[in-house]
Amino acid sequence: MKRKIFGFIAVAALLLSTVSCGVLGIGGNSDGSVNGQTSGAALKSLYSQYKTDGKVDLANLNNVVSMAQLVNGIQGLKNVDDKSKFYGDFAAGLILGSNNLVTQQTSNPVTSTLQGLVQGTDLTAIAAAGLAAAAQSKQGQQVQQTATTASNNVANTVQAISETTAGVTNTLSSLATIFNMFGGK
Repeated sequence: MKRKIFGFIAVAALLLSTVSCGVLGIGGNSDGSVNGQTSGAALKSLYSQYKTDGKVDLANLNNVVSMAQLVNGIQGLKNVDDKSKFYGDFAAGLILGSNNLVTQQTSNPVTSTLQGLVQGTDLTAIAAAGLAAAAQSKQGQQVQQTATTASNNVANTVQAISETTAGVTNTLSSLATIFNMFGGK
């Protein structure tokens, strides 16, 4: 009899824990949270390089890939039915994905800046250039390309990205606004 009661209590506790985590938003498996985490990780990567070089270097394949990840992550901010839930989950994901580079205080302004970027700019070419850069980077790791071939790949990627001057300019401007929010972190 004690085993049945204990088993019932254990199952009830597990069920209560699962339900409460879902209600509280703990676990973050929603689209907004996943997109926010992807975007936060991309922002962290871009900001780290920005602090080192003083600019976002588009000749760096890792930066091009990170920009594409950011662009893909923020696409969900464009057409969302339940904006309050998605934005809340997205902001929480930004904090988690950036390893607290984005804070509770800056999550809403960062989200608003990213939302303005995705609403007002065609970013498809950046996403395509990022895919090309990722493929080139992977190919380089697998085949051990020569320095000349790698240099040509970077030049091709930069050329593809420079074809979208408005998209790149708007993205870099948005990144500068966001990086200013980070202060001296």
